[in-house]
Amino acid sequence: RETAMSEKKTGKMTRREALAASMAAAGLAAANGVAAAAASRAQMKVGCGTVTFRKRPLKEALERIRRAGYEYAEPQAVGPWCPHVNVWEDDPAEFRRLVTDFGFRGATALWAPHGAIIPDAKSVDGITRSIRWAKEAGIPVVNAGDGVKPKEMSDEEAFKLLRDRLAQILEVAELCRVYLAIEPHGTYSLTADGLKQIMALSDSKWLGINYDTANVHRVTYAQGAPGAYRWPAYGKRQDEVTTLKAVVDRVVHVHVKDVVGAKCVALGQGTVNIIGCLRVLKKHGYTGVLSLETEGNLDPESGQRLIEASRTYLMKALAAD
Repeated sequence: RETAMSEKKTGKMTRREALAASMAAAGLAAANGVAAAAASRAQMKVGCGTVTFRKRPLKEALERIRRAGYEYAEPQAVGPWCPHVNVWEDDPAEFRRLVTDFGFRGATALWAPHGAIIPDAKSVDGITRSIRWAKEAGIPVVNAGDGVKPKEMSDEEAFKLLRDRLAQILEVAELCRVYLAIEPHGTYSLTADGLKQIMALSDSKWLGINYDTANVHRVTYAQGAPGAYRWPAYGKRQDEVTTLKAVVDRVVHVHVKDVVGAKCVALGQGTVNIIGCLRVLKKHGYTGVLSLETEGNLDPESGQRLIEASRTYLMKALAAD
């Protein structure tokens, strides 16, 4: 099938496209002195997911993210939700060149297809394929989730299945030296205790957490439904700062996301305690990526304004603390 990557296979971006993206990013930084100064001091890296523009081609998503001033990008391989990468068809070396041509310092993580480990029988295949692809693409982290436990399955059965599948996946992760990061995406991972239980299933250093500030806050995440997407709640709302404190030593990647209910908004405009989470990460000495994530439901221009406002907010917050 045709993917967002396949539309660019006729060649790399033109010099004019690269220059335009770089000049736009430079102009934005120059116009915001506080943010530019913060960028030079902040130890944490600031990136943005292509999912904000998931309904647009990959090249357009990357151009918009670079234009907003971000130096790191995060793609997804989750069609039809965000089909920017197809790990079975796309050339990872070509993706790596594309990221470089747009002027990014790198790509930070990749959400794997069949990433719901417990309920999806194809999860081992999809995630290990993504890990191998990520290695060749220069991406250090592959994201996945535990997924929703089938009603007929006991907790004991679910954790045994999760342990067995993680063992197979982590064998490949260790060979490729790519992290498998469990995101709060499932029955157990939306709480601190659940995340700790999952981390205890393996002693591999290549197993970590992709912490999502909003998923924990609202105890839900976007899920596919026939003809639409839904956000069912799982249990009691968690405190995103308290939960992060409990698992911060296992965090290898972060999705910074702010929401009002199910709707994603620019950082600082919602109900998620972004500042509190940043303080926990800084105190722990986290120097990884803060990747802005939305759920891609805005039109391109509204999405552009959201990622620009979020970057300004994030850089000021990092400079202030």
